[in-house]
Amino acid sequence: MSTKKKTLRRRKISNSDEEEEQQVQKSNEVQKRTSALGTATSTKLSFFDEINEEADISEYKSLKFISKDSYSPMTQSSNTQEKNINTGTNVEQGLSFNEQISKMKTNVKSEIRTSDQSGRGIFALQNIPSGTLVMEDMSYASVVDDANLSIICSNCFMKGGKLLCCANCKIVYYCSKECQRNDWAIHQHECKIFVKVQRKPPTSIRLICRILIRRMSDPASFKEIENLQSNRNLFKQEKIEPFVQMSMVVRECVPKEAILNSSDMIELFCRFTENSFSIMDGEMIPNGAAIYSNTSLINHSCQPNCVVVFEKSKMMIRCIEPIMKDQEITINYIDVSQPGEERRKELQDRYYFICKCELCEYYKLYNYKLYSKSHVDPRSALRCQNPTCSNAIEPPESLELGVEEYTSTCSVCSKEIHYDVADVEKRLSVALEFFDKGTELRDQDDRQAVTLFEQTFKIQQELLYEANYNMIRTRKTLVEIYCNLKDWKKALDHSLKLIESYRILYSKSHPLLSLQIYSTARIYLSFDYNDIKVKDLEKIDELLREALKGLEITHGYQHPITKMVEMNLWDVEGELGLKKGE
Repeated sequence: MSTKKKTLRRRKISNSDEEEEQQVQKSNEVQKRTSALGTATSTKLSFFDEINEEADISEYKSLKFISKDSYSPMTQSSNTQEKNINTGTNVEQGLSFNEQISKMKTNVKSEIRTSDQSGRGIFALQNIPSGTLVMEDMSYASVVDDANLSIICSNCFMKGGKLLCCANCKIVYYCSKECQRNDWAIHQHECKIFVKVQRKPPTSIRLICRILIRRMSDPASFKEIENLQSNRNLFKQEKIEPFVQMSMVVRECVPKEAILNSSDMIELFCRFTENSFSIMDGEMIPNGAAIYSNTSLINHSCQPNCVVVFEKSKMMIRCIEPIMKDQEITINYIDVSQPGEERRKELQDRYYFICKCELCEYYKLYNYKLYSKSHVDPRSALRCQNPTCSNAIEPPESLELGVEEYTSTCSVCSKEIHYDVADVEKRLSVALEFFDKGTELRDQDDRQAVTLFEQTFKIQQELLYEANYNMIRTRKTLVEIYCNLKDWKKALDHSLKLIESYRILYSKSHPLLSLQIYSTARIYLSFDYNDIKVKDLEKIDELLREALKGLEITHGYQHPITKMVEMNLWDVEGELGLKKGE
């Protein structure tokens, strides 16, 4: 090893603990904002949460799109979307979808087809190995979200560095004068509105406004939006009503020439809710919202073969599982760590299809039949009550169905287990109350909140399987709090357990697994420098190598997060060499 490289690695390893802790804490503070919404960091792509809460329109508070929490059984039996299952052409616009896909920046041969299982989708015309960059897509319109406006460039989405604030509205920021000039064609219109109303409209409204402003400047481009699925005929009236109110806000935020008539405005909102995406950073933390008209053609699977990652605002679809010729290319729309029934309900309520992907069908087929003991969904499972076994057990039916006692046999230890359903539900209900109270306290005092989360965890640990959705949520929260409190030992214990849970839920190439492994290595590095022994460095080295291998597949060799992990690995290898040479 060269002296120069040794010096570099030594310098980086020797950085103050405070600096390293600040990096971890900064990341966790952002994660806290996302976990407060109850979402799994980095998997929820579509930008719906921005519309879920009620708002005072006159005050331009955080308007949210419809929550789609009401359950409306559909007659459709797959991902099929009514408007586009018959042909490969949007009849209204006369635009061939395969003409559209030919304009995409793709690295593999693919085409748009329709199938009985998933409706319109993109299918591979060749075998695609994992790690392949399948396609890239630039947004039709994009905005930085409210929480990040002052720390992310509103044009190129670069994060960090010294940003320049717009001198007029003082709402948007840019990393350079060049970015400010490049964004001026759009921002000059919204800037006047921001000054006039003297407050920033919420993220969703700003994105809708940018779509309309671009349409005003380039009418032909709007065909990309009109070509998107809207499912307007499937929206219930109570879900349309908020759009009417939001349309009034939009009318005050765009030039008169950009305003659509009422019917077309509702159509735009419907398309927006069906096709918008969160823009995420390398750690899969949302920091903006956008419309990607090409990527919207890709269907959902709870066990996808591709993943969406971003370089600034550029979206990239990367293959994480080998795809065979004629196989459909899929991504995930929602948090796939949720139990199957919750995923299906969310997809049906939000996107109006019943998911029949391989994962959903696997658990639906076996959960309540002969082989249920061998095919238990870990996301909703209880744990075996045998102290020497922690296998997943199918949960009992609800008391509402008249089931008071539940008996099961563990498929691993063969122990017959008896559950008092009322007792199980009562204890889990108490745990949920502790969790909710702890969440309310977090903004005030982490030290008080952590007691409630530990009580939650104690109850759940006795009853729930390690990969149970609620168990994972509690562990993630505890990791965040202990990092904030600089209690690295406890943060590490929970973070290591999260890796085990993620291995159960996700494929070895899934980005959330790789990022959790990397996060755990960073927690290790936050320990007091003198306390890090050779065995610790060897463990960190092992974690970083695994994280790097996964991120090279999901993010690519040149992505900033991959480069960061690689640099950390170099540093650890250098320090490990020095310690072993002592």
